[in-house]
Amino acid sequence: MKTYGQYCGLARAAEVLGERWTLVILRDLLVGPKRFNELRTGIPGIPSNILTTRLGVLERAEVVERAVAGRGVVYRLSDYGRELEPILLAIGRWAARRMDAPREGERPTDSSLAAALLAARTDTTVEPFSVEVAVGPAVATARVGETGVSVAEGTSPDPDLRLGGPGMRRLLADGDVDAALSSGGIDCEGPTSLVEEFVRAFHVPLDASVRE
Repeated sequence: MKTYGQYCGLARAAEVLGERWTLVILRDLLVGPKRFNELRTGIPGIPSNILTTRLGVLERAEVVERAVAGRGVVYRLSDYGRELEPILLAIGRWAARRMDAPREGERPTDSSLAAALLAARTDTTVEPFSVEVAVGPAVATARVGETGVSVAEGTSPDPDLRLGGPGMRRLLADGDVDAALSSGGIDCEGPTSLVEEFVRAFHVPLDASVRE
C-alpha cells in the first residue's frame, strides 16, 4: 500500500481508496454483495489480478469482508465500509454535474446505473412506486419509498413504471416530463403521473457549462 507520510485523515483515506478501480469496486458493493466473478464481469476492463489486489487492500483495511453465501463466498461492505455510502454517493453526485453525453468508449453498467439511482434520490416525499430504468445496455430497478429507495441490478418482473431512452439524462436534470415525452427522447411504459413522481424522487443536476 502506498503511504503519504502524513498524519492526516484524508491521506489515510487516500491510501485505501486512492488506487485505480477501488471506488468502482466499492460502488458495485454498495448495490449489494458480489462474488469475485460477478465483480469481474460487472466491471469491464478490470484485470483479475488487480481486482484481487484491490479487494485484499480493502479487506485488510476492514472496509470489505467475505461472507458465506450458499456454497460460495461473496464480498460485501463491512459495517465500517458501509459508513462510506453517503460519501461515495456525494462524490458521484458531484461528478455527475459535469456528465452529459458519454465520452467515446464509455457505457453504463447495471451496477453503475443502480448506484446512480441511489445517488439521485432526493429528500422529497413521494408516493411509493417501483421503476425499471434502462440506459443504453444497462438496466436497474428501484423500489421508491416515501422517503428512501432500494435498488438492484437488472430487470423487474412487474414494475409500476418503465423508463429509458436517450433523453434520460436531461429528464433527470430538468424534470420536464412534458418536454421529454413529446420529444420522443424517453420511452415510457406506465402512467404519466408516475413519471412526475419519478422526477420528484430523482434529480441529477447538470452544470450549464456542459450543456450543449
